[in-house]
Amino acid sequence: MGILGKLFGSDKVVGGVVDGVYNGIDKLAYTPEEKADNFRGMLKLYEPFKIAQRLLALTFSIPYMLAWLGTFTASFWVNVDVQYKLLNGDVGSVVMLIVAFYFAGGVADTFMNKKK
Repeated sequence: MGILGKLFGSDKVVGGVVDGVYNGIDKLAYTPEEKADNFRGMLKLYEPFKIAQRLLALTFSIPYMLAWLGTFTASFWVNVDVQYKLLNGDVGSVVMLIVAFYFAGGVADTFMNKKK
């Protein structure tokens, strides 16, 4: 046991202090490798959000497009004004909001990368 070990009671305490100082100095420099590791961690956290986006987009967009196709087809034989108003009104607004929610992340990311 050296003089510092005698002062602090054990070599473990001295080793812990030295490790703490080293780790503190290491955290002062934010390297590209650390940035990449943090970005990978953020991508892992982003996965449930992407799944929610896809689920919402598929759940609402496919039936909406099928309703438009059915309305278009039926328009040759019957009056479809009520269906047209429904699809262009509140239902259309909800679907457009969901589609915007789905694509907005990619558009914003592309816009930010172009700015850089």
